Amino acid sequence: MYFNFTYNHTLDAKNRLIIPAKFREQLGDEFVIFKAPEKCLYIYDKKTFEEVSRQFINHPNRKVQRSFFSQVIDVSADKQGRVTLFPDQLEHAGIVKDAVITGAGQRIEIWAAEEFANATIPMSQLDDIDEFIF
Repeated sequence: MYFNFTYNHTLDAKNRLIIPAKFREQLGDEFVIFKAPEKCLYIYDKKTFEEVSRQFINHPNRKVQRSFFSQVIDVSADKQGRVTLFPDQLEHAGIVKDAVITGAGQRIEIWAAEEFANATIPMSQLDDIDEFIF
């Protein structure tokens, strides 16, 4: 399974964000959101998250384990497809109102619209794009 495409959405007054139906279908009823190493949030379906989390479960440094797992929140979308983002998540990603929800292969990323524009460049400007076959 992989996620692709980019959607623009706006937080509502209760800090809820619509997860696109296409993504919800692939995620299942429950999924995880956590603060990414970048200035965004990552969403994984439960199965993929278990695979990703193995490297942290087995890490010998408890601080690494604690840092990772303390950021993870299990969520499910409401009937309108919304998830509530917590203030610390919004602060981490710099999201005030406008958000970008983008597929990034095995995960979904949630960015502040301005941050996403700064973090993304056209494929034609990537130095190592020639290593890929289209």
